Amino acid sequence: MNGIISKTRRFIKKYMEKLDDISHDYAHINYVIRFSLKIAKREGIRDKKELFYIKMGALLHDYEDSKYSDKCQAEMINEYLKKHKELTSYDRLEIVKIASNISLSKESIDDDNNDDRTEIKMDIVKDADRINSLGSVGIMRYISYNINNNEKPSFDEIISNMKKRTDKIRKLLKTKSGKKMAKKHLKLIDTFISNYEYFGRKRRR
Repeated sequence: MNGIISKTRRFIKKYMEKLDDISHDYAHINYVIRFSLKIAKREGIRDKKELFYIKMGALLHDYEDSKYSDKCQAEMINEYLKKHKELTSYDRLEIVKIASNISLSKESIDDDNNDDRTEIKMDIVKDADRINSLGSVGIMRYISYNINNNEKPSFDEIISNMKKRTDKIRKLLKTKSGKKMAKKHLKLIDTFISNYEYFGRKRRR
């Protein structure tokens, strides 16, 4: 399975470079992989196959995402995985389900948690992805994404988007370990937002 991961790393690195968006680059993918494996370890996941699914899900979670593509993400991920003949249909199903359901836009605050094993692996990758939207790295990602995707970006718009997404992330973190890991990152981004709102109001007077 290490060969598949290595090939997928190379494939995704090239794909992310083509997006030309530093808020969603290969460094972000690596952050999500690292956080996912850390959370998985703390949540007691030791099975190599399950860790493989988590790692592949993290690697592929931004491939053909709706932010950058009109294609069906799940179908495109499955087509890519079919190139690896050693993967079974079950392997592909597990990876696709994880990778294609990470985006914050695909989830409602009212969604129920359950103990399904695939759901647990998905929750781990979701938490890892969301933690990377917090803290100092998260702040830089919000700023770069808004500048790249708005004709007339403004600080107020960036802060408004940051605040809304942070509030949503706070409510949607899934795992005990993810929530614990997110605390210091939430504290930093909350302080940044409060600081801007206080001095921003003074600047506009």
